[in-house]
This record gives sequence, structure tokens and C-alpha cells, in this order.
Amino acid sequence: MELEKHPYYIQIANGEIQSKPDVAPWNFRIFANDKEIHDLREMFNAMNGADSGSFWRSHLPFIPYHLDADNDQYDRRMMAVYDKIYELGDDEARSHIKRMRFEV
Repeated sequence: MELEKHPYYIQIANGEIQSKPDVAPWNFRIFANDKEIHDLREMFNAMNGADSGSFWRSHLPFIPYHLDADNDQYDRRMMAVYDKIYELGDDEARSHIKRMRFEV
């Protein structure tokens, strides 16, 4: 049995997930059930944890960005968040993420 999906509004920069579009600025609209939202929140939390590690690394100029495991971990987690948003997103969200992938 499929759990009921509801619209949610995602702000990537700060990892916010809102159930109403007028609460805060948002980047993507998705449709998700409770478990999918829980999973997405966990993904944002993991991404933020990796971001903290890269923050401390940034104070060590002798370690280049492309050789830093914390940055690699953050990048992998961010891509996983975008993959999840693509999976759950409306047509506009999917279209935007497709364009982002080609522009990189």
C-alpha cells in the first residue's frame, strides 16, 4: 500500500523542507510521503555534517579542495539530495535538475 504523498517545498541552501509554499523562499516542489520526507531530512543532516568537516579543512590551505575527503563526501551527499529531489520533484524540479547536470 502506497503512503499518501503531499507537496513539500525545498530550500537547498539551508536544507529547509516546508509543507506550505509561503513560509519561506524555496527552490523545488516535491511530492512525498512521511518516510520519504524523513529520508530527505536525514540526507540534509548528513550533508550538513560533511559541510562542517570541509569548513575546518578550509582553514588548512595546504590541502587542495580536490584532494579533500570531506569535500568529496559533501559533494556525494549533495548529489544524492539532488537525485532524491529529482525522483520526488514536479516537472519543473526535474527539468531544472536536468539542466544543472548538463551545465556542470
